[in-house]
Amino acid sequence: MKCLSFARSSVHAGSKRVREAVFEERSLFPTAAACLVANGVRETLSSLLATPVQVRLFEPVIPSPDGWQAIARDAMFYRLRGAAADAAIVVRPRDAVSIASAAFGEPAPETRPLSAIERTVLERTVRAIAPAFVPACGIRGETPVPECVGEINGFVTYFELQIDRPASARLGVALSRDPEPRAQSTIDLDYLLALQLELELRIDAGQLSMEGISALEPGVIVPMTQGAALAGTLFLAGWPVAQGECGVRRERYAIRIHDHTERSPKPAL
Repeated sequence: MKCLSFARSSVHAGSKRVREAVFEERSLFPTAAACLVANGVRETLSSLLATPVQVRLFEPVIPSPDGWQAIARDAMFYRLRGAAADAAIVVRPRDAVSIASAAFGEPAPETRPLSAIERTVLERTVRAIAPAFVPACGIRGETPVPECVGEINGFVTYFELQIDRPASARLGVALSRDPEPRAQSTIDLDYLLALQLELELRIDAGQLSMEGISALEPGVIVPMTQGAALAGTLFLAGWPVAQGECGVRRERYAIRIHDHTERSPKPAL
């Protein structure tokens, strides 16, 4: 979804620096769903490694074509097919070595090819954390089975899970579809027509000096010094909504509203 944002870099505009307004693509994938995925991965890894695991979540984004190339470079992909979308677990070479080494309780060396045993351990780890991705792709019924694929062309949304403890590694999560924007519910005007609102009337009855105002006490009678018709203003929740002439009609206080677009007054309320 295109959203209005501001460029990260700024330019000089006289004595100030200004950032240019731009439209950028933003993911509509719910952060709450990504948090469910991260929490499920954390709990599963904690059980597998028999030690507390710390996981950080990076919010979902829609990468540019160059960004997808950087994400996919030399990575392994494990695809999960779901009803709402397909999810792909992205594991880069260095992160694969780190996860496999953590399974054996060893420090992660520099990037190197995985051994046959380490690749098996990695695949079993991916298979174990696969159920955590149900909120991302809407898998129902059977336990999802990750499928090793060679590419993830056509995927749209991406977020990452940073594992900080006991090993340092990142797991990428790519989604084949971004949620469609949904129209918010609205209120029909007909539902509001029967509402009763409390109006406040303020009358300009004259002027008092500062000394007279400070001498006011409960029970004091303030004379109306204005000889002409009393002008009043109607307020709704503190906002003026109409002006008119105040008086009495049929033994009830009333105000005759003046239409700003016409000279003749409207019928009295």
